[in-house]
Amino acid sequence: MDFFNLIKKFFIFTLKEIYSFFLKLSLLIFVLVILGISLVTFIASNEKNFKEIDAKDYSYVLFNPAQLTEDKIITPSIFDKISDSGKYNMSFTDMLNSLENIKSDDRIKGIIINLDQVDLSSSKIEETLKKFEELKKAGKKLYAYGAYIQNHNYTLAAAADEIISVPSSSAEISITGYHYSNLYFKGLLDKLGINMEIIRIGNFKSYGENYISNDMSPGLKEELTRILDTRFNRFTDNVSKNRKIDKNVLNKDIIAGNNASLTPFAARDKNLVDKLEYFGNFLKRINITEDNIIDIYDYYAHNEDIITDNVENKDNASGTIAVIYAEGSIMYEVSDEGNISINPNNIALKIEEALNTPDLKGIVLRVNSPGGSALASEIIYQSFSNIGVPVYVSMSETAASGGYYISMAGKKVFANNATITGSIGVVSMLPKAGNFQNKYGITSNSITKGKYADIYDIFTPLTQESRNRISESMNETYKEFKSRVSENRQIPETVLENYAQGKIWLGEEAISIKLIDNIASLEETVRILAKDLSLGDNYNVRSIYSKRDFSETLKLLSSYIIEKMKLTSQLEILYKNGQIVNDYKLIESNKNKPMYYLPYKLDLY
Repeated sequence: MDFFNLIKKFFIFTLKEIYSFFLKLSLLIFVLVILGISLVTFIASNEKNFKEIDAKDYSYVLFNPAQLTEDKIITPSIFDKISDSGKYNMSFTDMLNSLENIKSDDRIKGIIINLDQVDLSSSKIEETLKKFEELKKAGKKLYAYGAYIQNHNYTLAAAADEIISVPSSSAEISITGYHYSNLYFKGLLDKLGINMEIIRIGNFKSYGENYISNDMSPGLKEELTRILDTRFNRFTDNVSKNRKIDKNVLNKDIIAGNNASLTPFAARDKNLVDKLEYFGNFLKRINITEDNIIDIYDYYAHNEDIITDNVENKDNASGTIAVIYAEGSIMYEVSDEGNISINPNNIALKIEEALNTPDLKGIVLRVNSPGGSALASEIIYQSFSNIGVPVYVSMSETAASGGYYISMAGKKVFANNATITGSIGVVSMLPKAGNFQNKYGITSNSITKGKYADIYDIFTPLTQESRNRISESMNETYKEFKSRVSENRQIPETVLENYAQGKIWLGEEAISIKLIDNIASLEETVRILAKDLSLGDNYNVRSIYSKRDFSETLKLLSSYIIEKMKLTSQLEILYKNGQIVNDYKLIESNKNKPMYYLPYKLDLY
């Protein structure tokens, strides 16, 4: 009987396994079918949209870029239209090239700036404004429209021929000046019994001070006040010039808060806006319909080949200049999330691709980075040595600390007025949790052989002798940093020390102390290099972006499909805060290691 029960159980078990196998197989086939249908639908939708765009006689471009990256990730074949945000994968350079194409596009009469959606950093605004001026000279009209107009978009608005807002008291125009704040965690860490040991070389190297203090240090406060005051003056200069408002009156109104939370009617009385109209009425006034408008993303996607050909495939070109993009935190190890960052491997691949470019004459390194790993910065700097062609550097929003270090690879270095650079200094963070043990009754036991074997142990207090030992090593790293700057910028180290110590500088300030050569946009830097190489006006420019392989791209496609199926509420939150995660990973991976890092971001327009 037992034998027959055994056979019966075996038979039932076998049937269950077969059933489970076919069930799993069916589910797999179902998922693959859904993936296939979604992919086909996506491609068909794009084709349909392109056909619809073809049928339109569009005459205005809606300018609505938000948080464009310098670098972008190039994906294989059919996936190359999918970006991380679900929009077309348009970089900041692609946007500028699109504006350049619009200059000679006879269909386009002008640009409508969507102030409620546009979101660009101050440095990117500076470069965009140069393109806007070229468009106006080419006879294109510039309109700015928005219901909520604030500091971050008013600089762009002021450059328009006309600023229009909504005729409703519910709309708001608020020009408030500048504000910077940061969180300080010492009180919380004290309660937890955690002590953060921050070792810095450079009196103004502020990284980590919010872990060891409850207040902003006088040095950092002085630095940031100087930087923000300078930016504020440039902001009021631009607004005063473009809006023909007396600068003294404008300054007093902003400082006194008179231009904060204005209704559109009050803003019109102050000449901050020109007209009050609903969007539909505005379009009627300039004799267009919504069908005659194409946004900047669709314009780029629809004209991508033409835009690319205009910069990369000129007939009888005198040579090619490659632009290598270095954006994000500088990591020693390759990030496995696929987020945009800088690491030695990524840069090495970009250099190799650039050097394989036919008739390569020179390289422009475009830097937008607050820094990161000291070792990675040195390796990247060395990777540009002796590559056989001249390297010029174009700084974007930030090229500070490690970002400035890798910029020393450039024979000439250029920045925007709004660029934050410098921060020549070294810092390291060592968390210590000895008090945590006492507070919560936790004990640790260890065995040590070697005087400094426990120096990085989280439960072992940092002695003054150990601190001195680490400082000695970091001083050598600091000397290496200064030597790179001194050698490449031709500044004696005794003089450089006055501008180092972790101090930060705006682009316009950095010229006078020889940290950079001059003010120039990326396009202007390319033009300067071409002139120095005697290439004339007929040369190609090739952008070298990051690349994502097929397996990584499949993960992106899966994320896209999941998003469309509304299964991503938490994933979406994590994804949108990818930079926060990236910064945490940088700090975690460089714990106890020397870093060239600027931990804060300044926004003033």
